[in-house]
Amino acid sequence: MTKASKGKNFFERCSTFFRSFYKRPEYQSNFIAVIPALKMTLVYLAISVLWIVVSDTVTEALLPNTHQMLIVGVIKGLIFVTATSLFIFWQSSRELKRAAGLKIGRDVLNAELDNTNTIFSSVLESSPDIMVFSLDREYRYTAFNSRHKYSMLRVWGKEIVVGTDVLSMINDSERSDKLKAEFDKVLSGEFYSSIEEFGDSDDSRSYWQKYYSPIIDKNRDVIGLTCFVLNITPLKKAQDRNLYISYHDLLTGLYNRRYTEETIKRTDRVENLPVSVVLGDVNGLKLVNDAFGHQVGDSILKKGADIISEICEGRGIVSRWGSDEFMVLMPNTSESEADELISRIKLVLAQTQVNAIPVDISFGIATKTIAEESILSAIKAAEDHMNKSKIAESKSMRNTIIKTIMHTLHEKNPREEAHSKRVGELCKKIAKELNLPVIEVNLLNLAGFLHDIGKIAIDDRLLSSSENLNPEDIEVIHTHPEIGCRILRSSYDIAEIAEAVLYHHERWDGSGYPKGLKGDAIPRNASVIAVADSFDAMTSKRSYREILSPEQAAEEIRAGSGTLYDPVIVDAFLKVVLSYEWDLEPWDI
Repeated sequence: MTKASKGKNFFERCSTFFRSFYKRPEYQSNFIAVIPALKMTLVYLAISVLWIVVSDTVTEALLPNTHQMLIVGVIKGLIFVTATSLFIFWQSSRELKRAAGLKIGRDVLNAELDNTNTIFSSVLESSPDIMVFSLDREYRYTAFNSRHKYSMLRVWGKEIVVGTDVLSMINDSERSDKLKAEFDKVLSGEFYSSIEEFGDSDDSRSYWQKYYSPIIDKNRDVIGLTCFVLNITPLKKAQDRNLYISYHDLLTGLYNRRYTEETIKRTDRVENLPVSVVLGDVNGLKLVNDAFGHQVGDSILKKGADIISEICEGRGIVSRWGSDEFMVLMPNTSESEADELISRIKLVLAQTQVNAIPVDISFGIATKTIAEESILSAIKAAEDHMNKSKIAESKSMRNTIIKTIMHTLHEKNPREEAHSKRVGELCKKIAKELNLPVIEVNLLNLAGFLHDIGKIAIDDRLLSSSENLNPEDIEVIHTHPEIGCRILRSSYDIAEIAEAVLYHHERWDGSGYPKGLKGDAIPRNASVIAVADSFDAMTSKRSYREILSPEQAAEEIRAGSGTLYDPVIVDAFLKVVLSYEWDLEPWDI
């Protein structure tokens, strides 16, 4: 190798060394720091050389005398030293001010960064429902908050530090593979979100949403990922609750009409034929609500819903179609199969009672068998069939409920049973004395027996109280005629006597209740019950007054003729009661 080539190689190595030396960050910063000093030195050197050369040349040309040149040289030296000193002072002052400014700016910047880091760290650490961590491309932790650290310790029993491989922490290979797939998806540059569910039961179940973001450097390369994990359990459960409410009936737990209508549209397809529709209507529900309260009526609805759901499970959609109606929508079910299910339901219902009240439901069935037929026409046919069944079945059901009401009332207060029977019997005798038709006689007998049926809804404490009642309690008791009227109007075959029950506490002079009717405005049957009821109350044991003999009570009724009672009814009553000989005990006919 020649000397020239050796020299060239040496120069290239030196050049490479200095380039690599310059590229090192720590030396770059030092080099940048000395640039102002180097620049000032070069300026000083240039000025000095220029001054010496120019001044010496000028001096030699103008002053050939050596002595004069010496004096001028001294003066020139003083000027040079003074000028350069001032220049160095000015340049140094400027650089010192700039350096001081940089230091102050750096201190302010560092303080702001520290403050920002403190705030950011506080935000990440303050919420117990947020976990944050970041990873590099090797799935190693580069940062995390305390919530994530404690979570990993609790779940996997290991404590994490910066540099820990997160996948090595997880003992479950399936879980590890799933997480690795999520990480790789983000490391490919994709923003990603997912929801994870924990817990086996509804009470312990929690939901966490993960938000992944890639970390991208200035060269647009993905160098890692960040993950924010939020506890969305309250939000998710609220969403599930709202979805449940929007598609379910809260009383029975069945699907509601909205969901059913949507399901009908989805079911109305050829592949689902035949589609059977069953409609069911609870008999006597209004009567039960009026007599026993809506809680008992709701219990009957829930019991009926439970039975229908249990028997039809897996066969179709069971829903609450109306206030007291159910629907069963059964795809791929023939009419005979639907009829068999309804027979099984009726068999169970016949053996079911709520508060001694039978759970009675009338059903109607219709089946869509051809594609051209509208499923709405099948629903209409099922409704018509149900209504026909209801007409045949509800009369018996209402009579059963009436009997149950009276039995319940008399069971709670045995004195009421004897009172009802005696008033009914006396009404019958007064009706005969008035020469009313047989059907009227029988209706008055029944009306007298049922006149206090509305007391089923009155608190027993008020009915059996031996103390004087306050005005509020009296007002409550005065509602029993209206309650009784509503109950009886629910049963079409005895609706004729509802009016008599409603007005049996009206008085001839208008002092009665609930409407304050006067004179002939009071229905005759109500006036008959008023006389019979008053007489029995006077001759029966009461805690608030002494018992009267039949003769004394009859005299009280006579005294109230034309003021409290209808004179015609009183005359007929007196003919009935005066034809009997009375004992001192409460009368018995």
